[in-house]
Amino acid sequence: MKAVLPIAGLTLLGLSQMAGQGPAQANDWLIVPGVRVGPVTATTVKADLSRLFPQATVSDQELELDEGMVFPATMVARGTPSESLAIVWTGKQADAHPKQVFVCRGRRRGVCKYHAPVAGGDIAVGTKLSDLEALNGKPFTMQGFGFGYGGSVLSWDDGKLGKIDCHSSLSLAIDGERDRDGDLTMDLTSSDRGTFTGNRPVSTSTPALRKLNPSVTEILVKFPEAGATACPR
Repeated sequence: MKAVLPIAGLTLLGLSQMAGQGPAQANDWLIVPGVRVGPVTATTVKADLSRLFPQATVSDQELELDEGMVFPATMVARGTPSESLAIVWTGKQADAHPKQVFVCRGRRRGVCKYHAPVAGGDIAVGTKLSDLEALNGKPFTMQGFGFGYGGSVLSWDDGKLGKIDCHSSLSLAIDGERDRDGDLTMDLTSSDRGTFTGNRPVSTSTPALRKLNPSVTEILVKFPEAGATACPR
């Protein structure tokens, strides 16, 4: 799993400057929330993908988000989980642009090459809850865990990561280690589990949740709608 890795000299201002240079000539695997995922930007069209990913397979398939919820999407490098993207478009026309990009979808363990450098570290699949709190400078609020799956970040609660999450452009799913039956592998009492489960907001300061110290299991990047105000960088 990819842990938080300090990146000397890298600041949000630097990321903004890189993002303003347009699509990268080679995939640098960087996520700039709301701006780009590697070479994919808000102005990318489907015809660009073969140029942006010359060595990867690109195919249109259906993306199942939840049972019964299926969306058309374009899969990039689906056969290589550590490099895969699932792109949902703003429409069916040839000049449609990316609406949201699922990064390494289904890659709960192991390496995912895409990562979001932030001041003081890095966000990637495998980043621990404790590391997210450190990067944020304080606890934050997440959705309670469901049956057999984790929750997602609801609010950074005015923490440092809120600055890069303008327009809720960075969505993180967080979960603990689970066995094949979907049960958490850590031995927690039912009372402990009850403090961070259910369809409700939960603070990451919850003692049992901190004991579990779950990890980022999925990253979704959303592009702001046309006309949205620029995000501070």
